[in-house]
Amino acid sequence: MDDRQRLALTFVASQLVFVAALIHLALGAIEWYRYASLGFFVPPDIRYPMFVLSGVAILAGMTVAWQSERRKPWYLLGFLAMLGYVFGYFFWHLSGHRPLFLFGPATSHPLTVQFLIDHYLAGSFETISLTVELLAGGLLGVLYVFDRE
Repeated sequence: MDDRQRLALTFVASQLVFVAALIHLALGAIEWYRYASLGFFVPPDIRYPMFVLSGVAILAGMTVAWQSERRKPWYLLGFLAMLGYVFGYFFWHLSGHRPLFLFGPATSHPLTVQFLIDHYLAGSFETISLTVELLAGGLLGVLYVFDRE
């Protein structure tokens, strides 16, 4: 991969990763604030603190990655983070919408293609977020495989 291609892919991937981090940071902060305004400083749904922490971690990782001379480890970490968001979204639904992932009351969902389509298209926000994460993960995967440091 030549430098022009790498720079173009890196630019687009970094923008998508930044958007994914901001989405999770904002959603987590808004929902966590909603619980805090009701007097629950530790929300019963752990997704929101996880969103805030992961969003901050990704933004910090991007800052460090831009200053690093080695790119491949950062491509891999970004790829894993984006796939982690996608996997986490579907896992939460498969686990029965449990606020603590493994504990609490749950509903049951079989894993089918229709399940994936229905949850991917559950709403505009979900579709946009998942699309951004999948595109970012795909570009980071391409950069990891084809970039020669």
